[in-house]
Amino acid sequence: MNSLRDDIEGLFWEGVRAATPKFLSLDFWNKHSKLNEEIRNSRKKTYVFALGKAAYEMALSFQETFPVDSGFILTKYEYLPNEIKSKGQLGVWKCREAAHPVPDINTELYSREVFTELQDLDESHQLIILLSGGGSSLFEIPEDGFDLYDIIQMNENLLKKGLSIHEINAERKKYSAVKAGKLLKHLNPNLKVYTFAISDVLGDDPAVIASGPTYPGSEYYVMGNLSVSLAAMKKKAVSLGYEVKILSDSWDLTSEETAKSMLVEVVLAKGNQHKQAILLGGELVCPVYGNGKGGRNQETALRMAILSESIEIDRDWLFLSSGTDGTDGPTDAAGGIVGPETLKQMRRNGWDVEKELNVSNSYPILKDTNSLLFTGATGTNVNDLLVLLLAERNL
Repeated sequence: MNSLRDDIEGLFWEGVRAATPKFLSLDFWNKHSKLNEEIRNSRKKTYVFALGKAAYEMALSFQETFPVDSGFILTKYEYLPNEIKSKGQLGVWKCREAAHPVPDINTELYSREVFTELQDLDESHQLIILLSGGGSSLFEIPEDGFDLYDIIQMNENLLKKGLSIHEINAERKKYSAVKAGKLLKHLNPNLKVYTFAISDVLGDDPAVIASGPTYPGSEYYVMGNLSVSLAAMKKKAVSLGYEVKILSDSWDLTSEETAKSMLVEVVLAKGNQHKQAILLGGELVCPVYGNGKGGRNQETALRMAILSESIEIDRDWLFLSSGTDGTDGPTDAAGGIVGPETLKQMRRNGWDVEKELNVSNSYPILKDTNSLLFTGATGTNVNDLLVLLLAERNL
């Protein structure tokens, strides 16, 4: 029989698998056969610009379906295989990495490199844009009157405030020469442009995904989002014998509010002796209060561990909060997993958990208790997935 740890990690990975470009592409192109034929049968040369944390996997998946004459992959550091990163080339693809969530010198350098190539395209080409979360930081050319330093400072200040991605991207667009559809204004007006996105944005607003470099103005399609992941997770949880409840696929509350909501679910479950899985997807909000190390998912997990002490829980339980891209904040962890013994272990190890929480220092304390989830780059990004598992209660 699987342990709760096996089950909770298995459910998370099922959500990730369902949102991978390869899986999404099969379903999408089966449903869009006419569009498939239109792109495939075009006599124009195909140039593909893949941007974001899922750029590498999206590029390869697209090439499995369509011929590609030339392409450019721009993704986050450590998201390309090492052998490709060192060469900077994979067949017809130029492969580059830059910084996330705050741009750096390579962001502008490689953005200008691909920008030049895009400007050379004419009506004999068709341009395919493959977008995923993280593109706002990875693709940036400053608007007139601003420089890279201005953009770095702006991003750092916004991220510390714990704002939503809608609020952050709205401000980013003011500084950018390529966001909010501005990229298209620099390209040949007769160029046919298609955009295919994997959404990490609540509501799938194309103006917000990667800050909309080709929206408005291109033929735009969303290939997948959190709803796809949650549906796959529910199906798997049912197969494992759980009663399943999906709280939301568009959650946007703070880490503190989220942990409190999950604790409420524990209380509500007291009248039900059966195994239960509570699933949640969205974009957690987490203001930064100190110079600690951590991320919004790690902080949510730590808060859940702390709050669990306030009530009597009549069964074994486990809680996971993780980013589907494999990174949570400026750390190498995807998120955190906590259970009934986590807080006790933290205190036995000498941690003042409330003090660490107050300076946004969740990573070290979770790492010390083997409560971090490490996945590496997953090849996709549809935002945050949270799972609360409650074991069957003994009568």
